[in-house]
Amino acid sequence: MSTMVREPLSWSMTLTRRFRSPSARTLVAGASLVLTLPACDSATAGGSQSPNVELATEVVATGLDTVWELAWGPDGFIWMTERGGRVSRVNPQTGAVTVIGQIAVNEIGEGGLMGLALHPDFATQPWVYLAHTYGAQGGVRNRVVRARFDGTSLGNPEVLVADIPGSSIHNGARLAVGPDRLLYITTGDASDASIAQNRDALAGKVLRLTLDGQPAPGNPFGTRIYSYGHRNPQGMVFATDGSLYVTEHGPSDNDEVNRIEAGRNYGWPNVHGRCDGDSGPGELSFCSANNVAEPMAIWTPTIAPAGVAYYDHTLISDFRRSLIFATLKDATLYRLALSTDGRTVQSTETLFVREFGRLRAVLVSPDGAIYLGTSNRDGRGTPMPTDDRIIRIRPR
Repeated sequence: MSTMVREPLSWSMTLTRRFRSPSARTLVAGASLVLTLPACDSATAGGSQSPNVELATEVVATGLDTVWELAWGPDGFIWMTERGGRVSRVNPQTGAVTVIGQIAVNEIGEGGLMGLALHPDFATQPWVYLAHTYGAQGGVRNRVVRARFDGTSLGNPEVLVADIPGSSIHNGARLAVGPDRLLYITTGDASDASIAQNRDALAGKVLRLTLDGQPAPGNPFGTRIYSYGHRNPQGMVFATDGSLYVTEHGPSDNDEVNRIEAGRNYGWPNVHGRCDGDSGPGELSFCSANNVAEPMAIWTPTIAPAGVAYYDHTLISDFRRSLIFATLKDATLYRLALSTDGRTVQSTETLFVREFGRLRAVLVSPDGAIYLGTSNRDGRGTPMPTDDRIIRIRPR
């Protein structure tokens, strides 16, 4: 695969102002922006919280197309996927985008090139793990591959797991390597709700594999399945204590953040959100009979939560022990402050409300900066001339 470098557009315009309300917006594309973050009431958890900090935003890279994943590489670069199939390394200092591979994908609806993760021993085992859609209409599938990076470009992909049911919607497809050095994969229900409860199918699940694609030792059902009953889990992250969190799209109600436990049933399609009977009279009995794990937080109306990161850095000390996740429909960055044990949400905050359009990817770098990837060219947004973008957030 050939390598291509695309130099970023440069921006010299700066805009500084106070952020006075959740509906306030900047009309300057690509500008640096300073915000004083407001408190935001939430119906889902705890009281609202407002950090005593000013945050500055800076556009790092522009001219991208549906940024799907951002991951920090051991080389100090941001590794990025775009839904059309490009894999790139982004220099966080200069914004230069170097394309290192083009994966053959079927970019159908929400499908295409999606999740990315790097081998934990990348210096000696330079494997890049990727999730993507393939197949034609009527036979759409998802698979996870790995490709070796030779310092310049990716080699030919090696298939680790294939024939995961796919669709133009609900593909899931976030990847993460856990502290146990195993590969975790989210899969959506591929627009077939009943498949999420079928433990013979790989869709509507969180999967756990060895780094060469085999079912992980100790998996609860002796297969690749780690948890089930998921609708469309679009974000996944491990906290520093090893806890695993997933963001998930609900139907027209009950978007969720879940803490994932081995072997647990997360309810879809029989349960929407919590076990409170809101999806019908059978919900409570299903929860009781199936030991359903309830979400930590829910949203109705839906906000379409996507990529999620765990923040525990001193750079923005008020954000420590928080989940930070991007939203597509709500076009907002959410922060959930967690309890000490990580099992409950203490407060909820909304940041950069509709400032940048649809947000799909979020990353925390080793120095504590937060990076966002926009998704305004995914067919559902209203792209600006510079979209899609990578945006950096740091204290002023």
